[in-house]
Amino acid sequence: GAQAARDGGAALALPGGPPLRTLPGYFGALRYLGQLDLTYLVCEGDHELVLIDQHAAHERVELARLRARHAAAADDARVAVQRMLFPVTVEVSPAQLALVDRVGPLLAEVGFEVEPFGKATLAVKAVPAGIRHSEPTALLGRLLADWADGGTPGDASRLDALLGEIACHSVVRAGDRLSAGEAETLLRGLDDVDLSLPAPHGRAVLLRLPLAEIGRRFGR
Repeated sequence: GAQAARDGGAALALPGGPPLRTLPGYFGALRYLGQLDLTYLVCEGDHELVLIDQHAAHERVELARLRARHAAAADDARVAVQRMLFPVTVEVSPAQLALVDRVGPLLAEVGFEVEPFGKATLAVKAVPAGIRHSEPTALLGRLLADWADGGTPGDASRLDALLGEIACHSVVRAGDRLSAGEAETLLRGLDDVDLSLPAPHGRAVLLRLPLAEIGRRFGR
């Protein structure tokens, strides 16, 4: 069989396919055929079959949008925020509480508004809007625990981790049914993403299989 090769850690490409980075409009030019297992978008390209992981693809599109918005917007308008009707409390360790003192402004940049509420509790007053696959306060607690246990990454690393988690929990997942229009919009969105940049979870976005290889498998 053909050997699969990674493209910048973001895509799987089989020999015979042109490099993704040199093909503007590659994804928008694909012909969408349907979903496989409500997980992969099945597409026909130029002499190739292309399978795209819908969650990994949408995650990359949303992360690129969040990064661009954060870089371009004013400090008070970087993210859409959902304010809590009543503050939600989150239990934290002393180390996590001390961490919030240092990274509170960074959390606010992505939509988390928090303040200490006692010696082992945070009051969460606002969360990033758009998160739909996770409880935002639980996500915040998990991130704080990871940072408190994993050393002291710089603010740039923390910011990108926050944006990556928000993107991951705001987009379609395996098992979600997409209409043809939604799938085609997602494909066009991929054309604006630099797939050579590191992916949030290091997952491949697509698998490319040349028709010549398919024909060889069928003995043609």
